[in-house]
Amino acid sequence: MRQSIPKVFLLVSASSLVGMVMGGAFGFGSAQIAPDLFTTLFPWIELEPVGTATVLGAMVGVLLGGALGVFAVMVQLLSDWIAHRKGLIRDK
Repeated sequence: MRQSIPKVFLLVSASSLVGMVMGGAFGFGSAQIAPDLFTTLFPWIELEPVGTATVLGAMVGVLLGGALGVFAVMVQLLSDWIAHRKGLIRDK
């Protein structure tokens, strides 16, 4: 399967957005379960636990989701290269 630049861009962007949603949902859920966690970690700062956990979870989700999308593109390129070297795929 040929990879084009727009296809790679859309794949990595979509995986980053999915990671953002999942990270934000995880942060929201964890803040609902343990709202006093941030007061234990940062006693000198007054933080709103649900908003802080949601934003931090979404930020980390974007990074991890984008990294997963890049990894998927790299695995696809590597498998195509190996198949081409073995003669399983012919150039058109």
